Amino acid sequence: MANPHYASLSGMPLPPTSSTSSSDKLETISNYDTEPTPSYFDKSYSYDKYMAEFPRAPGSPSNSSQVELLSQFADSNSHQNLEQLQSATGFGAGLVCLCAETLVGYPFIVLRRQCQVNMWCKAADLSPYLMLKAIYQIQKRQGVPALWKGFTCHMMMEGLQLTTDSCISHVTQLPKELPSFSEGLTRTMGYVTLKTVSTIATLPILSAVLLDTVQSESARAESATPMSCLKDAIYRFTGSGSSYQYRLLLPVHQLIIPTVVYTLTWDLVGHLVHSSVLKLCKMRQNSKQSDKDSRRQPNNNKLTESIWPELLAGTVHCFVADLSLLPLELIMNRLHLQGTRAIVDNVLDAQSVIPYQASYNNVQQCVEALVDSEGVPSLWKGCSALLLQYSTRFAVVHTVRILLKYINNFSDKPSLVPNDSATSLEK
Repeated sequence: MANPHYASLSGMPLPPTSSTSSSDKLETISNYDTEPTPSYFDKSYSYDKYMAEFPRAPGSPSNSSQVELLSQFADSNSHQNLEQLQSATGFGAGLVCLCAETLVGYPFIVLRRQCQVNMWCKAADLSPYLMLKAIYQIQKRQGVPALWKGFTCHMMMEGLQLTTDSCISHVTQLPKELPSFSEGLTRTMGYVTLKTVSTIATLPILSAVLLDTVQSESARAESATPMSCLKDAIYRFTGSGSSYQYRLLLPVHQLIIPTVVYTLTWDLVGHLVHSSVLKLCKMRQNSKQSDKDSRRQPNNNKLTESIWPELLAGTVHCFVADLSLLPLELIMNRLHLQGTRAIVDNVLDAQSVIPYQASYNNVQQCVEALVDSEGVPSLWKGCSALLLQYSTRFAVVHTVRILLKYINNFSDKPSLVPNDSATSLEK
């Protein structure tokens, strides 16, 4: 308020003074303290009474539009949460499956390769029961690490292959994944070129890893390490080293064709089976969803349906590719290990060791000698170990599926708009 003294000096009119006395002011304050609380502060104050006293301003959104906006906001948040949960759960499930399958299935890979280079047994003698008995006898006589011999070298080779593929793809812009046939022949041939160059570059390391896998622990001078594997790969590439028989050792260039053919055929079979399994899973999910829509039932398995088909397709395509190409793998492994003086465990009794002695000049001679001396069923040596390996792998994948169903129960978040609030707004 302006000061009256300065207002009179400046010539401004003085403001009118209030006629209310101090006693009237005190009476007003006392009356205000004794007045009852307005009805809209009462807890029992209803929504209808509020809307009657304070009508909605013109141009403001209606109750139904507010409910719709809140519902859309809740749906968008729940969709984002579901996508984040799916990506995190999918990565975790894939990582768990990879680690479990690698650790649990590796002893069966060792047994399979030892069966393939065993020239004194028949395929009918290598039953799944015999494989389990051999595992027990080997770990009892040589210790548990004997079942995971060469594991570090095997993982090193897998890492080097992935690194080589990535480097070649980065430099040449060639696809490192097998493209679909609809993308054209050019990209498919680019993938074939990349895998051929990558396989040739890592071929000596593959030979050294195979030797570390089948070599018996009782006949090994020192434990296999990545450095010893690299040293053996250099010896294998140059054809030197005291542990090799020079007259029986096949040169590296004779191993290129069977190894490249096996790698490319495995990728092709795996790609076809993988896409077929995904299509079947998609068809099955669509039929289930149509049934639920006809019955007006909500879909509560979104998380499982988004992750489970990939896990199943990955396991099935590896199993079909390994099983169908088992004869080619046997021939390739025997050619790689020829002349390496490998001493392997005898899986028939799991207590003795036998040397691997072969003198093949090429792939054709290897197939003819194998069929003549051991019979046609011997081409599938190691099939029992392969079945046990993928039995454990399917068990791991099925366990992950059960966990996904358990996690899926917590993926459906409640709506951010309570039913009571929505109902009151609609009123």
